[in-house]
Amino acid sequence: MLKKNIISITCLLLTVFSYAQKSINNYKYIIIPKEFSFSKSEDQYQLNSLTKFLFNKHGYEAYFIDELPENVKADRCNALNVNVSKEKSNMFKTKIEITLKDCYDAVVMTSKVGESRLKVYNKAYTEALRDAFETYKNFNYKYSGENKIEEFATVKNTAEPVKEEDKVIVEKTVKPQLEATVKPIPEKVSKKEEIDKAPTTVKRELFYAQEIENGYQLVNSEPKVVMILLNTAAIDVYLVKGKSAIVFKEDGFWYYSENNGTLREKETLNIKF
Repeated sequence: MLKKNIISITCLLLTVFSYAQKSINNYKYIIIPKEFSFSKSEDQYQLNSLTKFLFNKHGYEAYFIDELPENVKADRCNALNVNVSKEKSNMFKTKIEITLKDCYDAVVMTSKVGESRLKVYNKAYTEALRDAFETYKNFNYKYSGENKIEEFATVKNTAEPVKEEDKVIVEKTVKPQLEATVKPIPEKVSKKEEIDKAPTTVKRELFYAQEIENGYQLVNSEPKVVMILLNTAAIDVYLVKGKSAIVFKEDGFWYYSENNGTLREKETLNIKF
């Protein structure tokens, strides 16, 4: 009976291990914050630097949040965000856990709890972190490319050419309806509010960010709520409620990026917090 239970537990652990490995292999990048939630300063005890070093050493592609290359900035949902947390411990042990979350703040993988009995803080945290990282070190990580956004797509044109008489009928029936329902959008932003240095894709309408539970709501001048931003673990990165999109800050500007199945250029938003 005991032997059967051991075999069952082993099979279950192997199944969970295989599923987690498949999930983590779907992501190409690892993003490290400059400061963990339990830290009192940036890179305290050099834990953030050590985390980045360990991931890169063992075959992952890791970057600090403020040093992201352009290709990573444009593809944030192909990256996992690292969260290192200090677990409850007694005076004799320091315990650390490493969690990887996707761009929707969902947990993809959690390490074992790393432990240390050393009494010197910096050495204890370092040893516990290395112990916890054994989970990712022992993975046979290999990026599968499943989350990659293709830069080019070729679509086979199977549509039949529109006949001239059909084109005339469509124009006569559809155009009046559009003219009756679509209203011109008035320009609400004065010249003083235009940003000379902003890209040409700037949305000229000014949005005001109002803090709500777990994020912000963007309100225009009517006032009308046009978008709800949900907090993530990353700094200045928000999920857009109801859409496969994010809003993030880069080089002093706010950008909107949506993944709707096709590659789209990021749009600049004019947000006042």
